[in-house]
Amino acid sequence: MTIARIRARRAASAALAVAVLTAFGGCDRLRSDLLEAVDPDIIQPSTVTSAAAANALRIGVLSRFRGITAGGEAWLLPGMLVDEWKSSNTFSQHNETDQRSVQESNGTLQGVSRALPRVRNSAREAINALRTYRPTPEWGIGQMYFAMAVAELYLAENFCNGTPLSDGSTGAPVYGPPLTNVQVLNIAIAHFDSALALMLPATDANATTLAQTIRVHKARAQVDLGQFAAAATTVAGIPTSFRDAVVTYSLTTGDNQIWSLNTSAKRYTVGDSVDVAGRIINAIPFASLGDTRVRTLGSSTGTSSQGRGFDNSTNLVVQTQYARSDAAYVANGIDARLIEAEARLQAQDIPGMMAILNTLRGASQTLAPAYTTTVLPALPNPATQAEAVTLFFREKALWQFSRGFRLNDLRRQVRQYGRTEQDVFPRGTFFKSLTPYGSDVNFPVTTDEYNNPEFKGCMDRKA
Repeated sequence: MTIARIRARRAASAALAVAVLTAFGGCDRLRSDLLEAVDPDIIQPSTVTSAAAANALRIGVLSRFRGITAGGEAWLLPGMLVDEWKSSNTFSQHNETDQRSVQESNGTLQGVSRALPRVRNSAREAINALRTYRPTPEWGIGQMYFAMAVAELYLAENFCNGTPLSDGSTGAPVYGPPLTNVQVLNIAIAHFDSALALMLPATDANATTLAQTIRVHKARAQVDLGQFAAAATTVAGIPTSFRDAVVTYSLTTGDNQIWSLNTSAKRYTVGDSVDVAGRIINAIPFASLGDTRVRTLGSSTGTSSQGRGFDNSTNLVVQTQYARSDAAYVANGIDARLIEAEARLQAQDIPGMMAILNTLRGASQTLAPAYTTTVLPALPNPATQAEAVTLFFREKALWQFSRGFRLNDLRRQVRQYGRTEQDVFPRGTFFKSLTPYGSDVNFPVTTDEYNNPEFKGCMDRKA
């Protein structure tokens, strides 16, 4: 785990400030100050003593929360492990992820795996400070429980069984034991419930909006646990028009990384079902399908209008859904409808499922602030339950492209629908090495966690 680094940036910044302020005292004083700087690897107790400082902690959590959504690679990297994205990068960390053969020491994955516990730890620290110095409005504390729960949800959905949940919010590290994904999901649901209980006053617009976002995420965790009917009840009444980005992007605060790493840096290219090595079995052709829900430019084979990626060899296909500073919706009403549709699927009510899916297709839907789909034709009812499962997850993948759902949905098809890894995960010949795809169906907990004496590695790598 990364408790020992959680407060490193804050401590390093403080040390630099001290050096600057004392520089005018002479070289000896400056040398002394630098030598006495607080070790940045040691967790320091909070020095918050006011409502303003407590609120600053809350805002800091939101900044870190942005890093586990579209402000970092927490949505993108899982999409590269499956079929949403391909590596057009030179970095081995992206290439091995694309090939489904990820090492514990993968530096890019380490960045993601550090970001998630940092959100948890910072949120806990903010909760402690807000309760003491700024207990109202209560939704501010609830917002922190929500951020904590989302980080836990992502850990359970994307990583192997055996993830510890430790705590360093009070200044003393408390190491957690390895937990199963089911255990982590139940902890996340408890925190979502705590967040919902604090969405007060009910007349506050922030509380009302956030309550619906929390309900969508709680239902997502319930689906992960196979509680389909309960999940549908959780999201009942959320309008399809609902949208919540939670955080925003700007030139001064940070870019939307879906735009940055794809359109700008060219390190990710939109995934397809075919490339220069041939067919990618089980992959959805996001890049070449021409579906209005995944708007792209360029081609995976031949000559791409967008040229080559960062590696100067892979055809670049860019998404045009997000611009540099566009917000990405953390939750929307489409998510709620898809949860209801899956509950119908689980009940073997194919006409009911299709009624929901075709209602979504029959209207223009806003998927990003400047991106609205066109109306899509209705689909016929599948003839069998197996065909209905395939159709549902295809529709879901297109509606929720690059928002952190796809890896977990493939895992769930194995775990909840009786399919095999060979049935649902990308396989064939990996285009960069001309060797077969690997067998990873999730991410390993990274080597950072070995400083936790209770952690000995993943319990298993099952879906």
